Amino acid sequence: MHLCLLPPEILLEIFSVCDFYSKLPICCCATLASLARTCRTFKEPALDILWKRIEGFKPLIACIPEHVTKTDIRGRVALKRPLLNEEWRLIIRYTQRIRFLRVVTTHLDRIDNQVIQAFISAPSPTPLLPNLHSLSWRDDRECFFPLLRTFFGSTITSVVLGFTATAPSFSKSALVTSLAVHCPSIREFRCEYAGESQESSDAICKVLCSLRELFRLGIGVLSAQTLLCLASLSSLKYLSLDLRMYNINHTRSGSTPIYSSQLEEVDITAPSLSVLTHCLRNIRFLSCRSLNLCIDFDDSPLYDPVGFQDLLASFSECFPPAIEKFRCDFMSAYDSHIEEDALADPSFALGFAVITPMLSFSHLKIIDLDWICNSAIDDTSLKTMAQSWPQLEHFLFGCGAPWLVPPSLTLIGLAHLIHHCPLLCNIDMSFNACPVDVNSAPFSNTNPNEKIWKIFVGISPIVDPVAVACQLHKLMPELTTVGFCDLCFAVPPPFKGFNEDWSRVSDILEVITTNAGIVGAEAAAQQYMLAPRRRRVRDTYLT
Repeated sequence: MHLCLLPPEILLEIFSVCDFYSKLPICCCATLASLARTCRTFKEPALDILWKRIEGFKPLIACIPEHVTKTDIRGRVALKRPLLNEEWRLIIRYTQRIRFLRVVTTHLDRIDNQVIQAFISAPSPTPLLPNLHSLSWRDDRECFFPLLRTFFGSTITSVVLGFTATAPSFSKSALVTSLAVHCPSIREFRCEYAGESQESSDAICKVLCSLRELFRLGIGVLSAQTLLCLASLSSLKYLSLDLRMYNINHTRSGSTPIYSSQLEEVDITAPSLSVLTHCLRNIRFLSCRSLNLCIDFDDSPLYDPVGFQDLLASFSECFPPAIEKFRCDFMSAYDSHIEEDALADPSFALGFAVITPMLSFSHLKIIDLDWICNSAIDDTSLKTMAQSWPQLEHFLFGCGAPWLVPPSLTLIGLAHLIHHCPLLCNIDMSFNACPVDVNSAPFSNTNPNEKIWKIFVGISPIVDPVAVACQLHKLMPELTTVGFCDLCFAVPPPFKGFNEDWSRVSDILEVITTNAGIVGAEAAAQQYMLAPRRRRVRDTYLT
C-alpha cells in the first residue's frame, strides 16, 4: 500500500465521499462495509464513516446475536433475554462512532418494549451514544421519552424534536427544560412545541436563554411574553418562530421585544394574516438580512387583501431597512381546489398602495410575492417599485396561482424592471404580452440583461408570439425558455390556448439565440415560422 494511504486522516477524507452521497444509503453502506473488510488499515476509518449517520435502531439491533432476538406477533423486534456484558461491549464498539441519529415514528413502531428497556439500561457509565453530535427525534409519544433521554449528552450540539404543537403536555415541557442540564453545548435547537401553559413557556425560554452557544433556534410561541424572553439571546443568527399556538389576546408587558443580535435569517409561520401581523407589531429586529413568512391557513383558502396590507405595514415597522430578502408564502392555501369564481375575483388583486410600505427597503435582492394577485399593478407602479429596489436579483410576483383577473402589466413594465434592476437573474411575473413600440422609452434606453435565460409568466395572456419573442429577446438576449402556468394547477379552459403560444415563444427564442450574430432576431423568427412545425417534448419548467 502506498505510504500516502497510511494516515487515517487521509483515508477518512477519501471514504467520506460515500458519506457525501448518503442519499443512496444502500449503495454507500455496502461500499463502506466492503472497505472495512478489505484490510486492517481500512477497517477503522471505513467503520467510522459507515456508522457516522444512523437512521433508526436497525443497525444497533444488527449487532445483537441472532439467537438473542426474536419477532413478536406484531412484527416488532423483541429480545429473548437481557443482553450480557460481552454483547454490550460489541454494541458500544460501534455506538461510539455515531455522530448523527435520526428517529421517526416508524422506527419506534418496529421495536418491542424489551428492546427499549435494554437500551435504557445499557451498563455503561457514559451515554449509550457517547459521541453523538446531532439528534433528530420525530415522534411525540410520551411512552418513548425515557429512551429519548438516554441519548442526551454533553457532546450534542444539535437537537430537533418533532413534538406536535397542538398536543401540549407537562411531560413535553419537562423534557425540553431538561436539555440545558444534559446538553449544555447545544448550538441548534428546533421544536415547534410552545408549552402547555404560559408558565411552562416561560420556563422553556429561560432554559434556552441559558444556552450561550445557541445560534440557530426554531421554537413555538404562545404569546408576546415569549417573544420578550427570547430577545435576550444575543448569540442567535437564525430564528424560526411558529405562531400556530400564539394567543393574540394574551396581556403583554409594556416592553417591546427588541432583538439586537446580528440575525442572518428570520422565519415565521402563522395560522393567519391577523396573527402574523399582531406578532410583528409586538417585536423589533435591529438587524436581519432575510425574512421568510409562511401563512398556514386552516380554513380560508385565499388571503384577505386588507389583512395583507396591514401585514406589509407591520413588516416595514418591524425590520431594518438593510434587509435583503423578503418572502411571503401561503403554505396550504392552494393545496385544495379553488373555484374559478374566486380566482377571477378582482377584489383579491393587490393595488400599489399595499406594496408602498416595502419601497423603503432599497437593499432588497430577493422578493417573493408569488402567490398574490398582481393584476392591479400597472406599468407605472412597477417602474416605481423597480426604482426603489436597484439591487434586485430575484423577483417573483403573482405567478403562484392561476389568477383569472387580466393583468395590467405589459412589456413596458417588464422593460422598466430590467432597466432599473440590472442585477436581475430571475423573473416570475404575469403580464399582458402584447407587442409595444421598441423605438421609444423605456425600450430604447434599456440595456439588455444577459443574465436571464428563463422566465416564468404564470397565466399571462399573449398576442402575436413572433413579435413578443423578438421583443423579449431585445430585453434579454440569452432568454431561451418561457414557462407558462404552474404544473400543480389545471390550466383553466379560457387560457388553454395561451399555453401553445408561449411554447412557440420558447421555440422562437431558442432559434433566435442559436442564430445570434448570423441573422437578426426578426429574420430568425420568420425562418422558424416558415419551417415545418417542430413537435418535441419540452423539459418541465421549474421556477
